[in-house]
Amino acid sequence: MKDPTMGKHSHNNRDSREGQILRFVREARKLSLKDVALKMDMKAIDIDHFENGRKFYGEADINKFLVCYDFKMTDFQEIMGFKILNKQMVNHFVTKI
Repeated sequence: MKDPTMGKHSHNNRDSREGQILRFVREARKLSLKDVALKMDMKAIDIDHFENGRKFYGEADINKFLVCYDFKMTDFQEIMGFKILNKQMVNHFVTKI
């Protein structure tokens, strides 16, 4: 039976560390979904679906996001290895020189 406290699409959400990290980086760069969609010639809804675990992309696609966000793959991989993930941690990587 469906949980009435869950949103309409909640059952479709999956845990996506990759999407969560990319969302945190995008937000730290102060880019909207629309900004990224225009830069990457995509639909904003597709980016939202990826960030929220409803759509999955391969490593090449992740790399395209990282290039768009001017974020290093080595930093991304390091964050992926952390047990706990939060915005502050990602912001540290975004702001480091």
